[in-house]
Amino acid sequence: MGVPFRHAILAVDISEASELMVASASDLAKLGVEKITLVHVAPVPYAGERREFSTDAERGILKVYKKEIEEQGFEAEFIIRSGVHFYPPTELIMTAEKEGADLIVIANRGHSKVQELLLGSTATELLLRSPLPVYLLNVGMDLDEETDERTFSLRKASEKMLDHVLHATDFSATSNRAFEVVKSLESEGKVGKVSLVHVQGHHALALSDPISLERLTKLNEEMLNEKRDELSDHTREEAQTYLTFGTAAKEIVSIAEEKGATMIVLGSQGKGFIEKFFIGGVSHQVARLSQVPVLLIPAER
Repeated sequence: MGVPFRHAILAVDISEASELMVASASDLAKLGVEKITLVHVAPVPYAGERREFSTDAERGILKVYKKEIEEQGFEAEFIIRSGVHFYPPTELIMTAEKEGADLIVIANRGHSKVQELLLGSTATELLLRSPLPVYLLNVGMDLDEETDERTFSLRKASEKMLDHVLHATDFSATSNRAFEVVKSLESEGKVGKVSLVHVQGHHALALSDPISLERLTKLNEEMLNEKRDELSDHTREEAQTYLTFGTAAKEIVSIAEEKGATMIVLGSQGKGFIEKFFIGGVSHQVARLSQVPVLLIPAER
């Protein structure tokens, strides 16, 4: 896996959220990003007859975005994907692969309770389908009750994303891939602090047997300590491990908030991925609940 990430796709929909992502693009340099390609997907509704469809307005805005990103020190370009019923998640992934990108960056916006629950269709589908890592920024909306005006803001600034990285692991192959990303970043001195968390879920077979539970807990503690020992000297001594019990996503987010983590890194398809495909896995729940940026590393395809 190419880490640090040299080339990032920035998925933009010409919105306030897009403006926030562009304004904070300089933070991506911390991940090693040198080139940013803005990708905007403009589906054309099929009306039963041929007619002109212009993307001139979007092109003008993207030129402004491109200039702003170049002023932040990146190589930049933009791509508009437009066609009848083009599906944004598919087009984003196809474009990212064609352009040789290493990372897809997207904002999660919860304009309504339903959208907040579903994470937003584009973000959800990207998490399910993307063969590339996805970096998710959570954008919040505040409503001024007096003026009825909406303002958007990043819930947690990404400029400090690597100050304290929390890696959530279920010891699966995908979690190990995510940990390799953490190790790569911290070995280059990019990470301030690393914490590791494993959640013993409600359905672990040993929970009904105290003796088996004790053995399981000891085994998990040993595996967490082994991972901590893989870290380089400048973070290993200060690294903390947390072994908790409960609902995985809630525990991970709770630990992140309690311990002041600035980014969560985890695999997007860990143990039980297939059975959780339709109800949302741990990674999707973390992405929905987390206030800090989330970096999701997909299973090997």
